[in-house]
This record gives sequence, C-alpha cells and structure tokens, in this order.
Amino acid sequence: MTQLVGAGAGVMSETAQPGQAVDPMRARAWWKVADQILSGLSVVGLSFVVARSVGVSHFGVFGVALLASGFVLGLSRAMVSDVFLIQFSDVVPRVRRQAAKEATGAAVLLGLVTGLLCCLAAALLPGRDLGMALFAIGLALPGLLVQDALRFVFIAAGRPAPAFALGLSGAGAQFGVVGLLVAADHDSMFPITLGWGAVALLTAGLGCLLARLLPSLRQARLWFALNRHLTVRGSLEYVLSLGALYLAYCLIGAVVGLAAIGSLWAAQMFLVPAYVAITATGSLLASRFDTWVQQGRPLRRPALLTGLVLAVMAALWGAAITVVPDAVGIHLTGPTWQGARAVLEPAVVGVVMLGLASGPGLALRAAGHGTLLRQVALLQAMLLLGLGLLGADLHGVRGAAMGLVAAHAIGALTLWALFLRESGRRRDVPVASVQP
Repeated sequence: MTQLVGAGAGVMSETAQPGQAVDPMRARAWWKVADQILSGLSVVGLSFVVARSVGVSHFGVFGVALLASGFVLGLSRAMVSDVFLIQFSDVVPRVRRQAAKEATGAAVLLGLVTGLLCCLAAALLPGRDLGMALFAIGLALPGLLVQDALRFVFIAAGRPAPAFALGLSGAGAQFGVVGLLVAADHDSMFPITLGWGAVALLTAGLGCLLARLLPSLRQARLWFALNRHLTVRGSLEYVLSLGALYLAYCLIGAVVGLAAIGSLWAAQMFLVPAYVAITATGSLLASRFDTWVQQGRPLRRPALLTGLVLAVMAALWGAAITVVPDAVGIHLTGPTWQGARAVLEPAVVGVVMLGLASGPGLALRAAGHGTLLRQVALLQAMLLLGLGLLGADLHGVRGAAMGLVAAHAIGALTLWALFLRESGRRRDVPVASVQP
C-alpha cells in the first residue's frame, strides 16, 4: 500500500533553480517514479501471495502491518528522502555525502522512535497475532527507512542503477522469504512479517555498503533543524492526506473487525495500476505546471485535461476489474476475494475521484496555493474519519467504503471549486507578481 493509496496528495514539486540543468532534473524525476513503482508493486505482489495463503482475519492483520509500515515510510519520505532529493541533487559531491550521512541518520532516528511506539502499541493491542505482527514491524522500521532513504541518495547523486538494483534485490528477497514461509504453512503473521522486515534490514546494510557511508545518528538532529522549512510542511501535508486515510482504515477495523481491513486492502490491490499511473503522472507533470505558471500561461486547460484523462483511465481500468469472474478473483486472492468484491465498486469510484482531483491539485500547488491545499486536505481528513466510521457503524465494511468514497468526492469537488475561483482571479494579476 506504500504511497499508492491516495497517491498524489501532498506532492512536493521540484522546481528548477537558476542555473540548474533541466535534463538531469527530469531524469531524477523519472527514476524516482520508477523506484516508487517498484517498491509499491513489490508490496502489492507480496499481498497477493499472502492473501492466497491465509484466512481473512490473518490477512487483516497483514493489512494493519502494511498500514503501520506504509504510514511511517511515507512520513520518512516527506521528512527525509524527498527533502534530500530537492535540496542536494545539484551540489558538489562532498556536500551531498555529508548531507547523506545526516539524512540517513535522521531516517534511523525516525525508525527507532516509531519502531519503539509500534512495539509499545503491540503490547497494548488485543489479539496475539496482531500484537506480534506490529512488534515485528517495529523491529524492522529502522532498516526499512534507511534502505528507502539510500535509494533517494543514489538518485540524487545521478546513480539510479544502484538505487534500482537495491529496490529490485530487496523485492526479490522479500518474495523468496515470504514465499518459503507461506509454503511451510506458517499461517501466523508474526514469522511472515518478521521475515519481510528482516529482508529490509539486510537490504539497508547492502545499501550502506554500496553507498560507502554509515548513517550518523549524532547529526540527525542537525538534519531536522536545517531543513525544518521543508520537513514540517511535507510531514503536515502527508499526515493530512495519506496519514488520515491510514488512520481511517485502522479505526474501521476497530469498529467492524480486522477482516474489514483485509477486504479494503484486497480491493485496492486490484487498482494499483491506476494508482501508479496517477502517481507517476503527478510527479512528472509537477515541474511542467511550475513552468507554465512562470510563463504566465493559463492553467485551466492543462488542469482539466490532466484530471479528465486520469479519471477516464481509472474508470476504464476499474470497469475492467469489476467484471473479473469470481473464479479468477478467488485464484488471485483466495478467501479474501468475497470481501474485496463487496467494496470493489466504491474503491473504483474513489480512484476515479483521485484522478479527477490531480489536475486542480497540481495547478494550485504550482500557483503557490499550498495553504489552500492544506485546508482542503484537513477537510478531507476529517471527512475520511467521520464518514468512514459512520458508514462502518451503519452498514459494515461496504458502508465504510461508501463513506471513504464520499470524502474523496467532496475533496475533489472542493479542489475544483477553489481552482476555478483562483484561476479566475489570476487573470487580473500581472504575470510578474505571480509567485510559483
């Protein structure tokens, strides 16, 4: 689920600075997208493997583990990885290497703190399987965050091959370990989650060897102090977007049961290609929208085209998924298919709303309306929690899915209303006074 559910919200655009080469910047954007696609698809692939082999409740436990790791990983990208890519892509190697030690040290510190919180939460949660799975995630978080940060260090240095190799080797090892555990009939989530996390730790060690650096915990505080202007904004935007969605999933699971989380995530697994397309398009078009703003070009047409094209693409993919025969669904996801089928249609509408909102979201960010975006994100976060829980209480997991879709729809319509209002005002503002 990492960076796929709700993808595109809170994207930090990489605007070109004076004297910055455009081609290297675009190349880094492409490699960043490729890396995120690989990491996201590897998690989804593992989810299919686990879904076919365990019961519905156990898959719900696996879903909670994914939510916890995905939330922390997204927070680390907002506070460390994306900031490093923006700030240190075009500096001399000596400066970049020192910053890499600080950034990876910050990732270790964040992993230790959040990992400790996960372990403490594991001791308080009911259910042995859930507690042990969360405990395993807590142990793995430092390694997971470091190996992710190291891939961004390679990309920023213009060395995408090691970054991609690190992601590919980690994905391959995770499939191997989890596949062996599943084949050995380990239906408990603890060994499966622990094996997945152990691979992340080993991959982090391999990344440190390839980069020839050790994370510096002593300089982690310096990283957060010097980059506070980006880390605070990025983490706030992330918590209000994906963070709120993850929390809504967990609360829905508390109301309806762990099987509800498994059903919601099983449905999302089939929609990953649409999420990937929306995420990639948003990352690649961010700098283009920035350029159009600097040139004083109107953004209504590109925003409309972007939103409509992505929404239609998502709708076509979703329509194809909804007609998948039950036999195929059961073959792919085992006993979790029935739960996924119950929430598949609302999930399709949700990804369509996400695609529709991408156009005005990119345009508002490029035009410097970050405050408006955060206000919309706060509104949508409250709606996700409120409507999701209300739907779960009234109509179970399908009601929860309908509540989440309603929140996404209101968020998308609000974004469009604000964008149309601001674009109308911008026509009366001199180009020189518009700050991207």
